[in-house]
Amino acid sequence: MSKLTFAALSFNSSNTPVSDQFDDIYFSTQDGLAESHYVFQEGNQLWEKWLSHSREAFVIAETGFGTGLNFFAVAEKFKQFRAAFPESKLKRLYFISFEKFPLTSAQLAEIHQNYPQFATFSQNLTACWQPRQNGCQRYHFGDIYLDLWFGDIAENLPQLGDLYTNTIDAWFLDGFSPDKNPEMWNENLYQQMFRLSRNGGTFATFTASSNVRRGLQAAGFAVYKRKGFGKKREMLWGEKPLDSENQPPRYSYFFAKNETVEDVAIIGGGVASLFLALSLLEKGKQVTLYCKDEALAMNASGNLQGAIYPQLSDDDERNVRFYIHSFDYALQRLSQLEKVIEFEHNLSGVALYAYNEKTEKKLNKIAEQTDDETLFQLCTAEDLSEKLGLSVPNGGAFIPQGGWLSPVQFVRNGFVWLERQGLKIVLNHKVENLTWTDGKWQWQTDGKTFSHQAVVLANGHTLNAFSQANGIPLYPVRGQVSQIPSTPELQKLKCVVCYDGYLTPISQAGTHCVGASHLRDNADTQFSETEHLENIAKLQQNLTACEWTKGIDYSQNLAKVGIRAAFRDRVPMVGAVHHFEKQKEQYANLYNRLRRKQAVENAEIFANLYMVNGLASRGLTTAPLLGEMLASLICNEPVPISEEIWHNLSPNRTWMRKLLKGSAVE
Repeated sequence: MSKLTFAALSFNSSNTPVSDQFDDIYFSTQDGLAESHYVFQEGNQLWEKWLSHSREAFVIAETGFGTGLNFFAVAEKFKQFRAAFPESKLKRLYFISFEKFPLTSAQLAEIHQNYPQFATFSQNLTACWQPRQNGCQRYHFGDIYLDLWFGDIAENLPQLGDLYTNTIDAWFLDGFSPDKNPEMWNENLYQQMFRLSRNGGTFATFTASSNVRRGLQAAGFAVYKRKGFGKKREMLWGEKPLDSENQPPRYSYFFAKNETVEDVAIIGGGVASLFLALSLLEKGKQVTLYCKDEALAMNASGNLQGAIYPQLSDDDERNVRFYIHSFDYALQRLSQLEKVIEFEHNLSGVALYAYNEKTEKKLNKIAEQTDDETLFQLCTAEDLSEKLGLSVPNGGAFIPQGGWLSPVQFVRNGFVWLERQGLKIVLNHKVENLTWTDGKWQWQTDGKTFSHQAVVLANGHTLNAFSQANGIPLYPVRGQVSQIPSTPELQKLKCVVCYDGYLTPISQAGTHCVGASHLRDNADTQFSETEHLENIAKLQQNLTACEWTKGIDYSQNLAKVGIRAAFRDRVPMVGAVHHFEKQKEQYANLYNRLRRKQAVENAEIFANLYMVNGLASRGLTTAPLLGEMLASLICNEPVPISEEIWHNLSPNRTWMRKLLKGSAVE
């Protein structure tokens, strides 16, 4: 995992922040806020554009987040616009910013003290600000979305992939000056800007550099000069001509985009559906949820306690990056939702116990790769015992921001809250035989016909009951979690402890969860005494020298069986549902066509049919980000993930990997 480098910061005589890396100021010593307004808001004619905007979302991209001053200024202006024109078509603002050397939360808070008018924005941002790795992190401010792309802009811009082509309405070119930061101001930047800009999209920048002007013109922009801010003589602005040719997708075999819809049906009643519904409702969609059970969260989301932490492996760096992005986003979402949803939770950390030599080596390797103690800390036996509140003979590792929550409370109470936000829920309703008729998905239940513009399959291990999911290699995993009454010793447990299983701290019900069995290709939901005993045995055998594992009463046979859905490559699938049979024909000769650099047509998909599935045992960690990603795709709005990770989560990835190698697909 590539480690971020934080900014080295100092202040000049006028108390303006200065970057030590670039020996340049972050904003004008004359008046940073006035400069931001003049150069970027007026330079891009934002207010005028907002008045005539014909879409629900407006997208701004910025080259250099710095202190966040440009974002705060435009966010405040957008709030004023929404208040002045509540009936406007324009509802949401996306602000995409790139930052190679992020400031720390403390540095941001210190600088923001000079701008009390932005106190609320600053508090919300710094509360969840924790840059950990390269790539995108989305932050929510109501109908304003901030996407921070941490790392080198030269690496990140191409990762705004095909889904971003022709989508950005305005650019704030605000890196440190071209002579101080030549690595950013180059041909690659200008060409990527042109690819990503919408026809008619504009840019504005403080600089009047002739090299910058020529570079932007060479990329295809029309470039103009206007008076510079303050003592500066000139600045540049420009636009992408309205008649510019749209560029074809670079990865058309993964590229899957539908027309925007207003009415979405979700099939499934678990945590994946909850977060997808939340994100869709925030984006103004009509959402109906269909659940075949008599109550929500009857399957794996119905556990009394569940751990939340990222799946950190020592053998797949790309998967690890996805899980870290998911974990950070989940923490932000939980922080928001705990204010409106009642659910038992405690983010007191997750301990990973080195119960054998193989596990110890794996934890040591993960520590080397992550190199981030805010995320993952190696611990001696003494340290781990202190964090647990109970003595253990071996060391291990600790994830300080992890913890546990009650999935059943969170999901059920969350859906009650979402109903108040406009979600419609239909229980005891099994959706079967989806058909695409007259531009809508339709099915019949009890003699009635139901239809919606778009449908999302979030129905866990029963996904393959739908013929449209043919070719997707999902398999069920039976998991039985045992519940045990607490003991005086177990009451001391302060955090989740994981070994070849896991044990949670005491719940309000006075019980602990011990989990979990893992039976692949098994969808039986009956209680198993054998698995119940195995759960207890794993606890006692893997923490064999711990007296506190003795004397556990498991005679009541309390347990919850859930059937999880999983894929062999250990990450979920999310996106449009790809047409397996048609793509087998469509891409039968893909390997040779790409080798010969021949054009490749867009992937055949089912119109307005989507899926989110395969969350396995990490649903609490991944569902928030997956829901936001899929809602953004459905709305044709910016998706908060790199193209590389997005492709790795694509529903057609398993057969595309074969086709890209020239192998046959059965």
